[in-house]
Amino acid sequence: MSAAFPATLQMNWRHSLQYDQTRISVNGGCRLAELVGSGHSGSVKGERDMPEDLPAVPDVSPSDRLSADLLAPFCETIAFGAGDALRTKGEHYRSLYLLADGEVSVRVGSDAGADKEIVLGLGAPIGEIGFIRGSPASANVVATKASRALVINDGTVHRIQHEDPDLAIRLLRFLASTTEQRSAYNSAVLDLSGTLDDATKFEVLLCRDEAMLERALKLRYAVYCGELGRESPYADHDRKTITDDLDAFGHTFMVIADGEAVGTLRANLAREGDLGILEELYGMKQSEHHPDHTCICTKYITRKSHRGGAVAMKMLAAVTRYMLQHGMRECYIDCIPSLLLFYQALGFKEAAGPFHHYENGPSHPMRLDVPDAQVLSGDMGPVQALRLFLKARRRRPTDGERRPKS
Repeated sequence: MSAAFPATLQMNWRHSLQYDQTRISVNGGCRLAELVGSGHSGSVKGERDMPEDLPAVPDVSPSDRLSADLLAPFCETIAFGAGDALRTKGEHYRSLYLLADGEVSVRVGSDAGADKEIVLGLGAPIGEIGFIRGSPASANVVATKASRALVINDGTVHRIQHEDPDLAIRLLRFLASTTEQRSAYNSAVLDLSGTLDDATKFEVLLCRDEAMLERALKLRYAVYCGELGRESPYADHDRKTITDDLDAFGHTFMVIADGEAVGTLRANLAREGDLGILEELYGMKQSEHHPDHTCICTKYITRKSHRGGAVAMKMLAAVTRYMLQHGMRECYIDCIPSLLLFYQALGFKEAAGPFHHYENGPSHPMRLDVPDAQVLSGDMGPVQALRLFLKARRRRPTDGERRPKS
């Protein structure tokens, strides 16, 4: 289960930004390395002038500065060569980096708009928004020279909380402050570059705390027990949630549209826990890649109001990219007979004989060769997702493929 971050974290620092027509010098908040005992500075380059009236954000209080030496004993260190990617836009991550040495280039924007290049150095955090919010990377981050970074993940935070509570408090406040600052800046840049269009009306998030997971569990109940009228042995009718043992080590994704949870999907890596009878039902034991490079996807649901569109496809694409990032070779899922052709069109193949699912009824176990899933592993926009969905719905079985029973 992901570490929960207190909702009451407040910003304790002020940041001052100085603008001219072609450059932003970061003297306060983006002097982020000042928090970790270094002299980091950053600059932003872009094709458009930045507005003069962007709101200033709080400056940094000297009493809240951290030393990199304090964090280093708790963190793994990772090295990057010039040109290596630290983040790929659109992908989900469960850790963040703190630059200990070197320099990186961050590009915010889109192909359709004006890219903003941010150059960050010693002490800069990379990926803190996704680490806390569960959102995908909003930019591509590439090392411009040989660099080193501290890796901060859930385990790191848990260890610091137990061994050095004062340092944990300062770290969490640091993360809260920088996340607020970066989120506001990213929104401003995306707005200027013309990328805040209909595609941003829904967002695929990776659940990062108890509150996010609870929303996903309630969505399962609302769809399974409410919209579909099904029964589940794992339903809690008092809390109106559905949860089972796989949630203890699951990677749960959720789609938010206009503030409402409209889709969710859970992935489990076989190497991280016991998959129970699904391991046998899915035919996973016959795979040469099991268990180190296999995973399963379950609890894949979408609200009735958003079925047959881009939401389900974007969610599956995000999970596929996430599985690639974690070295998965095969992904297993089960589907009802009426969706068999749909999954085959996406690249899934039948992995074992059909079985009776305790929530869905008759089901077919399917397997996806993740590295070959080019259709799903791309950064799919709503239009592309809808086209793929319609193509899958029109597909007819080829020789040797099972035809769904009516």
